Amino acid sequence: TKVAATPDSKPATPSSSAAKGGRTLAECEDMIQRSLRTPMVKFLKEHMEKAGCSIGDKFIKAVHCEQQNNGFYVPGDGIHVCSRNYMNMQDEVNQVLIHGLIHAYDDCRAGNLDWTNCAHHACSEVCTPNS
Repeated sequence: TKVAATPDSKPATPSSSAAKGGRTLAECEDMIQRSLRTPMVKFLKEHMEKAGCSIGDKFIKAVHCEQQNNGFYVPGDGIHVCSRNYMNMQDEVNQVLIHGLIHAYDDCRAGNLDWTNCAHHACSEVCTPNS
């Protein structure tokens, strides 16, 4: 999972078909909903809210990505889960959400976090699994 200042993704219609062995947007959205019920994702979301970092219903979204990427966090926009690039297992979606939620937490809690500063970005990556 990456932090993207300018995402190489674009929302697609719900009827879009999967390409390159991935999933449709609808299938990816279903996988996101299952991830939201896992203990670690629930834990991270709860602690974000307790820390004053609320996330809305549109914070985590399925998108078609042009690059080979499982997903990424976009400051100010949320977590993008790439539906058509290698996202075939539920655990992959779980890991994207966990990784992205940690970045989102860091972004919310550290008022001066600059994602273009390699030291700031590296500090957040140290905390995320599968960096």
